[in-house]
Amino acid sequence: MSNTQEKLAFTLTIDGKMINIAEKFSNMHHAQKSREVYLNTLAVLAFNFYCQCMEIETDLDKSYGVDGIMPYLINTASLFIKDKGLLECRPVLPFQGYCHIPSEVLSERIGYVIVEIDEDNRQARILGFVESVETEKLLLNQLGSLQDFLTYLHKLQPVEVKEDTINLTGIIENAANQINEGIVKLSKWFDGILDNGWEANLAVAKSISPVETSANQETGAAKFIHLKHLSEALLLILRQTQMSPNEVEIVLRLYPASESIFLLDGIKMTLLDEGDQKIPQLEKKSKASNWLQLKFKGNIGDKFGLKISLEEDSILEKFVI
Repeated sequence: MSNTQEKLAFTLTIDGKMINIAEKFSNMHHAQKSREVYLNTLAVLAFNFYCQCMEIETDLDKSYGVDGIMPYLINTASLFIKDKGLLECRPVLPFQGYCHIPSEVLSERIGYVIVEIDEDNRQARILGFVESVETEKLLLNQLGSLQDFLTYLHKLQPVEVKEDTINLTGIIENAANQINEGIVKLSKWFDGILDNGWEANLAVAKSISPVETSANQETGAAKFIHLKHLSEALLLILRQTQMSPNEVEIVLRLYPASESIFLLDGIKMTLLDEGDQKIPQLEKKSKASNWLQLKFKGNIGDKFGLKISLEEDSILEKFVI
């Protein structure tokens, strides 16, 4: 991050009340959604605190990201600014160079602010602002300052914002389909676009060495997996290598996310085909294992699922290459 951005950032402490609210709403969602909702909620609450400091009137009751309904439908972190409209507050993690802007919030917003969530130090840093975005990938060096935001907000003409003036019908329908399916689009990873809780830096943070080395184009990410009746989280890593314009090699690895050396005996990874039928030769079960691995090749457009289970407890991740 540049020195300029350091000077412009507004830093605040993520207090216990913010964490409790974020945990409350994240716990209302299944594991695939929980992490996303947690970070989104912290981003909204952090920027709401900034607005209070600047005496900018907000209304959390009309905001999306701090309720139990809208986050089910779309990946949103919107704060309602009184007489202005919805401002999207997108979270990023430390050392990220860009922010993913979900397609469902590319419109119907008066602007976008980026909030860095530093969980280790319990701090939120408001990095900057842009009036609009055209693509799903926003580079952080393109951000304007918070002074730009204050000037823009002052010039923005007051409008009477009614619930029925925010056109969400089409957005909700499209987003609901995507979330219900829970499909991760792996081709977007090569463009640096991650979603559904996948993070590029998780494997590094856990000091896990790369799964593969290759001269071909390669990308990877990881996410925490929470089985309902397992007290400790698991860490799932997916790396993909472009073998040809149409073929990709996929490597999936499952690790204990805690300090444990071994996975609990009986944890299974099972690859499923497009019809959710298991592929017997691509199933691994832990027994005194410190990690499990599945490796296979697929073509662009292929769909597959990964079932992670322990006895009757399971979670399903779906992908399209």
